[in-house]
Order: sequence, then structure tokens, then C-alpha cells
Amino acid sequence: MKISLSSIDYLVLSKELSRELQGAWVDNVYSNPEYGYYLMVFRNSGIVKKLVMIPGESLFLTRHEYPVPSTPEDRVLKLRRIVCNLRVESVEQYDFDRIIIMNLSKRGFKARLIIEGLRRGVIVLVSEDWRILFTSQRVETKARTLREGEKYVFPPSNIFDPRVADGNLEALQEYSSEKLSRLIAGKLGFGSKTMSEICRRTGLNPDSSVEGKIPLAIETMRMLIKEAEESPKPRIYYCNGRPVEVSGIRLLSLENMEQKEVETVSEALDEYYATLGFEVVKHEKSSLELSRLVGIRENLASEVEALRNKARIIMENLADFQTVLDAVKNRREVPAGFKILETNYERRIVKILFNNSEFKLNMDSSAALNASSMFEEAKKIEKHLSEINDKIVQLKEKTSVERRKMVPEKRVERKWFEKFRWNLSVNGNLILAGKDSGTNELLVKKHVSDRSIVFHADFTGAPFVTIHNVENPSKEELEEAALMAACYTSKAWENKYSSLDVYWVRGNQVSKQAPPGQYLPKGAFMIRGEKNFIRDVELKLWIGVSDDGEVVYGSLSKVKTRCRKYAAVLPGDKDKNQEAALLAKKFLKDMSLPPEAFPMLLEKIRSIIPGRHCEIHYMPPIPPEQEK
Repeated sequence: MKISLSSIDYLVLSKELSRELQGAWVDNVYSNPEYGYYLMVFRNSGIVKKLVMIPGESLFLTRHEYPVPSTPEDRVLKLRRIVCNLRVESVEQYDFDRIIIMNLSKRGFKARLIIEGLRRGVIVLVSEDWRILFTSQRVETKARTLREGEKYVFPPSNIFDPRVADGNLEALQEYSSEKLSRLIAGKLGFGSKTMSEICRRTGLNPDSSVEGKIPLAIETMRMLIKEAEESPKPRIYYCNGRPVEVSGIRLLSLENMEQKEVETVSEALDEYYATLGFEVVKHEKSSLELSRLVGIRENLASEVEALRNKARIIMENLADFQTVLDAVKNRREVPAGFKILETNYERRIVKILFNNSEFKLNMDSSAALNASSMFEEAKKIEKHLSEINDKIVQLKEKTSVERRKMVPEKRVERKWFEKFRWNLSVNGNLILAGKDSGTNELLVKKHVSDRSIVFHADFTGAPFVTIHNVENPSKEELEEAALMAACYTSKAWENKYSSLDVYWVRGNQVSKQAPPGQYLPKGAFMIRGEKNFIRDVELKLWIGVSDDGEVVYGSLSKVKTRCRKYAAVLPGDKDKNQEAALLAKKFLKDMSLPPEAFPMLLEKIRSIIPGRHCEIHYMPPIPPEQEK
């Protein structure tokens, strides 16, 4: 049973999402068409947040792992190309309705991601001028058309916003003879959950008439909205230990139910779906195709039967039909009982009516040959019918309502260093690198001591890198840290630099104190004193998979020591998501890993590759006999 979120729940949810996601960057987006949800991944100061979006139902931040197909649909790849690396400017509720708008931007480009929670709602990405760039489903109704290139139109709604409705109260008097429950839940668009709460708080009988009760109902709704805005108390309601309802505020109408107060509506929804899971979504397109093929089969079966009946009638009255054909060819009258409907001497076709049945005959063929042609045509149609029957069987299997269920797994809590880009050196020490200005700041301030070694490429915008708690690293570790400092300098990678100079200093040489009259932005530091340079560090990362399935990356010497299968990743023009997928498939095949390992392998490889574009050269596996 679908969750029934109200406009008040969406009001609370929009404020939560704005607080959690404002300033975050879109890292990736996935879709699971089998279970009907989208998964959008955000990053902000090294922290990853995942948003589950279910068109026409709900959306929430999750702490669980939601499976996604190993190979995304083309349309999802298109959405991914547009939204990745866009920044969340704000999240808002539209017109007090069950619709969330996420405003995104980057370098002058602006877009809006619209998540509709209304019945038959969709997820739509629109440009600044409201042109549709992506829609989760094409919609064509009297009210609106949703397809790429068209102007977006919000779904029809009768929602009544009591915060701006003072002048409209008189218009509601026309419903004075209506039942109160019907007015609040239906005409005002508040839904049955909010209707029950209004009646519970006012003591009004939902089955009574509206007359005289409108001002009290509207004022109570305003109180509920104020409560949602100023002091929300999200909670989950249970029946027999199973969650059955979620609310952004405390509901007196459900006071007798078992309930648990939580921090956010997202947390409540996350538990709700994690407990109940997702059932397989019935494929609507397959259902439509099935209906179409069944109709075609019925028509063709009737045509086969008609052809055979007509052929048999001709054979039973062969002499008479031959006399008719001869008469038509010689332009004479036809025998009694036959009627000429149409004659086309150019095409040599004649249409005859006999015993209330119409026969289309070829003048240049005998009556027997005409009957034989009808039998042959029936055989051809029967062959086509057999092919259609096979397709119908396949589609019935595909569209049958399966009771298979997916329950998302609890996400493993990340370790403290996972908010940074991290790697293990040849000696097993942690190498940490900032991912953005926020994690650069955090890395230097909290994880660099006076004697720590800090690396930085001689290039604007490069990340800070350190070997955690190591004051005297080996030469190999210095080179590994320098490699990360060079490769993860995004602008250099995207501009296809072949190498960079990298320097290292001690932690006490790194300062946040700017020269007089200058300002250091977030993530930037002053370096004072002598710099130790490692020249011409090549922008080339090596990625391999060990025999136990672990992904190893860094220098060639380290990767070759631990992996028999590996690849070189360099700056290039190819989309990193597609390249990562191809590499993961090759590793999967060569390592004989189970198919279910693909999503995690893909995500790990994708997270290692710098920038947004690359070029990957897969190296042949080293035979076991040559390892020594």
C-alpha cells in the first residue's frame, strides 16, 4: 500500500531537504525501473548523501543501500550528463502542493528538478525557461503534455493554501450543503489524513454538512501549517509492529496507535520503505503491447476462418463460380444467385456477393485457383499468428504481477577517513587527499600536525594531500602521495596535462594567515619556507583487481605487485562513467566474479577516476606461470 503523504508533510520535507542539500553538488543519478525509484547522490565537504525519489509517491534521504542496475538506461545516462556537478541552490515546495522543486546551477547554467508526489506524478528536469530536458515518463493528457523540448506545465491541482486564502473563503460557501469530509479532503485538496486531523482537533463530525464550519476548518489548517513550520515533530505510526503511516507533525487522530518520534520526515520514510520494501513494478508499456497483440491475434484468427470458409464455398460451388468468372470476363450477365459488387478490368479483380458473403476474385485465375489462393493466404496468416502467440506468451510472463520484494540493506557507517579521497601506501599507511575546498580545509586543520608532510601540485585548485601520522615516509610513499596530488588536480586532468610538478612541505609551513590586505578563501592556505619539489609527475593512475576482489590503485609498481589484471587511466575525452563501466565488465569477466559484484565494482572504479573524462588502456592479464 502506498504511503499517503500530505501537503503538510511535503512542507516539512522541503525545509529538511533544503537544510541538508543546499550547497551540495550532484555526484551521480541512478534509476531502478524494476522497482520504480530514482537514486540521486550528492556530495558536500566530503559528505555523501543519497536521495531516493519515487515518482507519484515520495522522496527522502536514505541511510540504506538501494540496488541499481549495472547498466543504466540511455535516458538515465542523459540525465546524469546534465545534472552531475550541478550545485543545489535551494529546495522548495511548490504552491503548498505535493511537489518539490530543487533549483540547480553551475557557471551560469540553471535548471530545476521537479519531483511530483501527486498520483501519476513524474520526475522532470527543466531549463531556466521551463523547457523539459528530461522526464521520467512521457505524459499526454488534456491538461498537459510532458516530453523533451516542450514547456513544462504543473499537474492540475485543487489545493487550497489557507495562508493566502482570506479573499477566497466566501467562494467556499457554495459547498455549504456538501459533507464536511468531502470538502476538506477533496475540494480543498488536503487529503483524508489531514481531514481526519482537522476534525479531531475541532471536534467536528466529518459526516456533517459544511454549513457554518468553513472558518473553523480553515483556521485549524493554518494552525497545523504553523506547527509544521515552527515546531515539526516527525514520527512513524505502527500497526502490529509494522509501519503504516508517516507524518511531519504529531497527529492527534492517530494518538492511540503505536508511534515513534524521529528527527526528520526523511528518517521516518527511510525506515518505512526499509521495513516494507519494494514490490516489482508492473511494466505499463509491456501491458499496452500485450493488449495490442491480443487484439491483432483476434482479428487475424477471424480473417483465417473467413478465408477458409470462402474457399470451401467456392469448392462446393465450383462450376457456378467458374461460370460467373467467364461471364464477367466476356461482359455477360451472371447466373441467378450471384451479384456483381465491383469490377476492375485494369487490375483484373471482381467482387461478388453470394449467400450474403463477399468474394474478391482474380479474373485471370480459375475458380479452383482462386480457392487455392485463399487457402494459401490463410496458411501465411497462421504462420504470423504463431509468431504473435510466442510474443504474447513472453509478454504475459513479463507483465504478470510478481510478488517479489526488495528490502534495502542498512548502509555500513563510513569510517572517518572516507570523507576524504584515500588510498593505502605500499607500507599500509593512509594517504589522504581533499575532494573539494571543504575537505581541503578539514584535512589540513584536523589531520595535519606540525611534523606531517603535506603535498600540493604547483597548479591552482590542486588538492592538499598528506600521509596520515607519518613524519618520515619512504621514497615510494612520497611518490605515491605526489601521484595523487597531481592526478586529482581536476583542472589539469580535464585540460589533459601530461604531467605536473608537485612539492611537499611540513605541516608547520602551512598557514591560514593571509598576507596583509589579502583574503584566503575556504580550502586555500599559505605556504611559507622552502618547498621540496618532485618534478614531472605523470598524470597516469593504475587500477587493478586482486585475486580476492579488492580494487587497488596508484603507481604501476604497487598495482602490479598485488594484481594480475590492471589498467592505465589517463586524461582523455571519453565519459568517465562509460569508461568505468567498460573496465568493470572486463575485470568482472577476467576475474570470474559473480554478476552481483558489478555495481559495487563499478562505483569503486568510478570514484577512483579523476575528473569527468578519461582514457583507459586495459592491460592483458599476467598468466600465473609468468608471475614469478
